[in-house]
Amino acid sequence: DLSSGINAEYGGTRCVLMIPSESKFSKLHPPRCPDITSLDTEKFTLDVPCFAAEVPAKMCTSIMKNLKGTCSMFSELQHKPKLVLPCENEPSRKLILIDERHADSEILGAHNNVTIRQITVPLTYRNWSASQVIRSFLPDTIDDTDVISGFEIVGHIAHLNLKEFHEPYKALIGQVILDKNPSLKTVVNKLSTIHSKYRFFDMEVLAGEENFETTAIEHKLRFSMDFSKVYWNSKLGTEHRRVVDCIPTGSIVLDMFCGIGPFALPLAKKGCRVHANDLNPESYKWLLKNVSLNRIPSQHITCYNCDGREFVRNFAGPIDHVIMNLPASATHFLDVFRGLYSGSDVGKEHRTIRVFCYHFAPTEAPESSTLAAVREVLGCEPENASVHLVRKTAPKTWMTCAQFTVPIEVLRDESVSKKTKVDS
Repeated sequence: DLSSGINAEYGGTRCVLMIPSESKFSKLHPPRCPDITSLDTEKFTLDVPCFAAEVPAKMCTSIMKNLKGTCSMFSELQHKPKLVLPCENEPSRKLILIDERHADSEILGAHNNVTIRQITVPLTYRNWSASQVIRSFLPDTIDDTDVISGFEIVGHIAHLNLKEFHEPYKALIGQVILDKNPSLKTVVNKLSTIHSKYRFFDMEVLAGEENFETTAIEHKLRFSMDFSKVYWNSKLGTEHRRVVDCIPTGSIVLDMFCGIGPFALPLAKKGCRVHANDLNPESYKWLLKNVSLNRIPSQHITCYNCDGREFVRNFAGPIDHVIMNLPASATHFLDVFRGLYSGSDVGKEHRTIRVFCYHFAPTEAPESSTLAAVREVLGCEPENASVHLVRKTAPKTWMTCAQFTVPIEVLRDESVSKKTKVDS
């Protein structure tokens, strides 16, 4: 009887799963393989008991349509088994895999030539998702939330950020991810925090080619890079678009820490006059390539390779917006605005500057702590200030964006108290 189940024999090359009648079918998973040291796909084979309706072949389409869904127990598999199977020794009949709830349905009962059978459906390595396979060889002590279920993809590269307890299994994890994603050629693991000066991190290849040159596509623009030498984060695509949409066409924009151009290129493409700077020579090299790759008109963008403070202080023309995407230390650069217009004709225009300054803030009161960091360095209260929560980068850390106008008094350095104001 199917409802009583069949005992599973985990650890062998072929197993049979026990499914009680009250089971939630979403709990399907491959056999536990805690001792494997190399990827043996045969160990992930599982025989699953299932109901099937034996029907005349010519009735398959109409019956499946009337059932409005057949075998939902396989819904979470990466590759689902065929729901219509041949009937042995009966070429004029087919087997339709069905849920237990359909076994006594009126739709099937209305047909005299329909028979309900119990069959076994073999599931193989191909059927399981990467996370299901990885879960099967990780220790039970590892929580489900720490199973690799998602990762950043940059062109042909999958970027993982494994934890210490993943270390013994990292080669297997890399191979499974490579197998399950045909478009990928390289799987890498982050080894260190972001390089403080040039904003890239050390990495190791877990599986595939040692080829870090790739191209990402974001908002219809192509960004080529050497992923091992520049900073790129595909998770920030929505934030890039948000800021680009905030800045009016025709604005003069300084991008202090531009990387390979995720803000600069779309802003230039929409018709802003962009001055894009990055200290990392590799970022500068790829920025120039991406300007050419996306056919950005030269009158819309100028690229620089220098220190952020030097870049802003030496800029001679008017400024509408400044983007400071260096959340680990961007607020420390806000002192560049003090006296920026001092002794300059630019200040006579009474032109204020709108700033987008990124920051890492604690999860408790991230908005107020972000503004406090801005006030501490700016030396006064920013005007028209708000804080946008971008994304959580760690359990206790938010990446935030402080948006504010630099007071004209700060730009002229006119008697602005350097003492930080305290919230009431």
